Amino acid sequence: MTSDSSSSSTYTPLLALPWWDRIGPFLTALVDDVSTELSVEPRSLYPFLTPFVLWCWQTKALDLDRQKMFRRSRIESFVINGMPGMSRGTKNTMRGKLLRVSEAVTTEIPTTPLHGIGRSTPTPPYDAKQRAELYSWARTRGTATARRDAGVLLALGFGAGLPTRELLAVRHQDVALDGSTVRVRDARRRTVPVEDDWQPVLRRAIQTLDEDDWVFRAGRHSAASGQVADFVRRTATDLDIRPARMRSTWLCGRLVNNTPVDTLLLESGVQTYASLDRYRRFLPLH
Repeated sequence: MTSDSSSSSTYTPLLALPWWDRIGPFLTALVDDVSTELSVEPRSLYPFLTPFVLWCWQTKALDLDRQKMFRRSRIESFVINGMPGMSRGTKNTMRGKLLRVSEAVTTEIPTTPLHGIGRSTPTPPYDAKQRAELYSWARTRGTATARRDAGVLLALGFGAGLPTRELLAVRHQDVALDGSTVRVRDARRRTVPVEDDWQPVLRRAIQTLDEDDWVFRAGRHSAASGQVADFVRRTATDLDIRPARMRSTWLCGRLVNNTPVDTLLLESGVQTYASLDRYRRFLPLH
């Protein structure tokens, strides 16, 4: 790392420093070639190439050989097994960058499709007993305002399957006057039908609100992710009350009722059939 002409002169490989005398020359030559081929800054390549090359050389005992290291199957293995604790999005980003490098430095012709990055296990739905406990919790809050907000929380979660972010963003103007639908305005823009049992809850909740008022916890000045958890915490309950589990319960209920998959994709904002299939492990609901 002493040559000013070398790309490594601008990079301090803290992760691989103990082994840099072995892998440094290989990485430096690789980065110099690939940065030219891909028209990117050399420095931008080190943060993802260094851990990959180190893993191949140290964990998989591979020679410092571009053709051997940058096979698609090797990249797949690294992303799945060599990045513990990383999020699905981070793994997808890492894989995409490494595949670009692979295309530049190998002669491999892909013959098989890439595997999907493993998703985390979906949140389990509430069973009948747990749902009854949540209904009781909502009805026994100490004030009318708290009872109203608890009911709205359950109505938007169990009745419309909204995740926390969307639930917090619902305003009076987004709810049909009869409580039958809720409009979602974010990137997954759609109109969601509300389950029959929950329509009266929303219908009553919006009667005293202005058009721009939020339906859950009216009077807020913003929509922040911790506001549901804060509301639940203030009720001093030991129950596990989460919109994610309500949404899972709603999705499973729709699947049990044989809602057409294309319809459910539109109503839920879920992007793929595979995402819905993840919930089938919880069927049937009792």
